[in-house]
Order: sequence, then C-alpha cells, then structure tokens
Amino acid sequence: MAELAEALVLLGSVQTLNDQPELAPRVNVSRFGRVDVAKLGWAAGEFGLACYTGVASIYLLFYATETLGIPPAWAGLSLLVPRLWNLVGDPIVGVLSDRTRSRFGRRRPFLLIGAVVWGAAFCLMFNLPHIDRPWLAALVLGLVFLLNNTGLTLYQVPYAAMLAEISRDHHERTRLVAYREVVARAAILLTLACAPWILATASDRQTGFQVIGMIFGGAILVSGLAAFFATSGAPQSASESRGSHRHAQWAALAHNKPLKNVTLSFLCVNLGDAMFSGSLVYFVTEILGRSPAVIGTLYPVSSVTGIIAAPLWMILANRFGRTTICRLALGLSALCCLLPLLISRDNYWLMYPFMCIYGFFNTGARLLPNAIVPDTVEVDQRRTGERREGLIFGIFVFVQQSGFAVGGFLLSALLALATHQGTPDRLAATRLTGIALTFTVASAVFYGVAFLWMLRYRAESDKSGAAITG
Repeated sequence: MAELAEALVLLGSVQTLNDQPELAPRVNVSRFGRVDVAKLGWAAGEFGLACYTGVASIYLLFYATETLGIPPAWAGLSLLVPRLWNLVGDPIVGVLSDRTRSRFGRRRPFLLIGAVVWGAAFCLMFNLPHIDRPWLAALVLGLVFLLNNTGLTLYQVPYAAMLAEISRDHHERTRLVAYREVVARAAILLTLACAPWILATASDRQTGFQVIGMIFGGAILVSGLAAFFATSGAPQSASESRGSHRHAQWAALAHNKPLKNVTLSFLCVNLGDAMFSGSLVYFVTEILGRSPAVIGTLYPVSSVTGIIAAPLWMILANRFGRTTICRLALGLSALCCLLPLLISRDNYWLMYPFMCIYGFFNTGARLLPNAIVPDTVEVDQRRTGERREGLIFGIFVFVQQSGFAVGGFLLSALLALATHQGTPDRLAATRLTGIALTFTVASAVFYGVAFLWMLRYRAESDKSGAAITG
C-alpha cells in the first residue's frame, strides 16, 4: 500500500523546478517523489504525438484515397517514400541536438521549431485541394507528408532524449514514462471520440477532414509549446561531444549490447501492435460479424484500462525491477493475443474483457522499454566519454516508427496471401482463417520474440537504481 500511496501523491503534487545548468549524477528525489512543473510539462508533450498517431493511423490513407481521389497504389507510395527520410533523419537530428549549444539548452530549440513546422504541415496535409491528375495529387501529398515527417523528427527525437537528462534516477524515470503513457492513452481516447464525431457532423467529408487538420494540428502545436516552455527549468546535460567522426559513433553504438537488445525488443513490440491494431477491424467484422462502428467502443476500453494500468506498472517496476517486470509484461502480452481464438460470434461480448486484459499488458509492454532505454546512455558514456542521448534516442525513435510501418506492410501481405488462390468458397474460408491467425498468432509471435530479446538484456541492480553494465 505504501507504493500505491506514493503513486497517488506523485500524480497529484506539483512543484516548480529551479534552473540547473548541468545535471548532477543523480537527482535528489524525496521518498514521496515531488513532481515539478518541468516534468509534468515534458510528459504533456506526448499529447500531440499520440493525437498524431491516432489520426494518421486510422484516417490518413482513407483521406488520401476517398477524399483526394488518389488511387490506392499511388497513395501508398506517397505515404511510404517520405518515411525513408526517417532512416537518416532521426539519427541526424539526434546528433545535431547532442551538439547544439544555446541559451535554451541542447533539446528545447528543436521542440520549438519542430512543433511549429509539424503542426502547420499536419494542418496543411488535411486541407489539400482536389487535383484531377492522380500522379500530381500523390506528389503533392507526398511532399507535404515529407514536411510533416521532418517536423515530427525535429520534435520527437530531442523530446524523447530529454528523458535521460531530466533525471538520472532510474525509479523517477519510470514514473515519468508512466505519466507520459497516461497522457498518450488519454490523447488516443480523445482522438477516437472527437475525430469520428467531427466527420459525422461536418457538411461533407472534405470539410470534416479540414476541421480535423486544424484541430489536431493546433493540438500538436499547443502540446509542443507547452513542453518547450514548461521545461525551461528542467535539468540539462552539458554537451560532451568531442566531435568524433560519425562512423566512429555508429561503431561505438554497435557494441552497446543493452541498447541493441532493448531496441530490437521494442521493434517487435511495435510490429505486434501494428499487426494487432490493423487486423482488429477485420477480426471484428469478418470473423465476429459485427459493424466496424464497434471499434469505436473496443479501442476506448483498451485506452481507459491503459490509463489505470500505467501507475500500477510503475509500482511493480520500481519494487521488483524494471527488467523483470518488462519481461513479464511482454510474455503475458504474447499469451493474451491468443485469447481471441476462444471468442466466436455467439460469445462476442468476451471481446470487451479481452480488450481490458490486452490494454493492461500492452501498457506495460510499451511503458517499460521506454523507461529502460535511457540506461543505455550511461553505458555509451562510460565507453566513449560522450553524452549522446540524441543519437541513441534517434535510433530508438526510428526503430519505433519503422515497426509500425513494416507491421502494416506485413499485415497487408498476410491478408493478400490468405486470398491468393483457390475457388471462391475456398478463398472465403482461407481468408477467414488468415484473418484469425494474423490477429492472434502473428501478433503473439512478435510479442514472444520481444520477450526473447529482453531475456538477452542484462541490468545489474536495476531495483536499486544502479546503472547497467552490459
């Protein structure tokens, strides 16, 4: 009960943090872990990221094909090619933020610029005119999406890297990630409630998407500005880069085994998430015979459960060790994904308790790797003598985004494979089997591989807050 009381106090107390030019090896935090404005403001910066994920993953392709009139193949290319920029863009922005010196610190200038560019590009993306030439419409969308991804990268990579600077206390980092996860789940819940309502009440579909672009583009901007101003007093690490050659930096990171293991584990988590989320609507409509509108009630069940679960995962991680609890969350997530094999049209109502269970374990599977990865910064610093949060989180963010993109591609490939050959009757049966196995077994396999990668991760004295060694 002491840990639960601690979590409640943490969620309710606010204190302003004094400016600190450079972070000490550890932040002195009291037993009741007073939460300051800077740290709450940093967590609030996740709001725009979660809103973007919700809107883009659900509506962006639909908007491109049904509103802009772009053929699916062209639309897919216009949304895929700009993502290649993140392959080099995320690490580059991370390195630049490591080497930046300004009166605002290393990361905060990127938050300001990124929020402005990203918010404006997102708004523009959903306010494009209808162009009769499909190739030209796809080109315009691709260019605006590239601008959107640039703003996203400028914001997200330095924002994520700030976690390793705000605190070097391992327990407090777990709390901060828990707060951020609560913000993310609340933002997704708001997105799922507002976006369909906007489309339903608008005079036409194009007007609805224009309103969505303006509202959520504004949310991105406000969220980013809130993080920028609130973190003005947050601890910041001084730049310790010696200007080593970029290839030497990558060579050093190649020997950072903890970073490799937690990053590959989280890659599999995102692949599993993409597989599960993308195939949910197919499972509900074609296997269980329900309306697609049911998704509007299933997803919120998962989000609300995640909001409740985040503080509980924080308590468990800080009491029993983050690595142990992370493995537990990943392993149970894999088993959880198999439960829908027991659900049929006759007992459809079981999907609601299942989504509660999935939301609980998925929250731990996402929260804990994010709480662990800052530890790898200390591993890198001991080996190189440099403080390179930006480069490390640039790699981590790129892997996270790639997992969602590749997961969506694998989902489409599996569904296509399930309906490739055979008579119409056999095709229908094969498709249903393919959907069921994709939603359950394929998702479970990715979570299972994530669990196996975390078995390779080694963290000494993770409960006491000591840094990992390899």
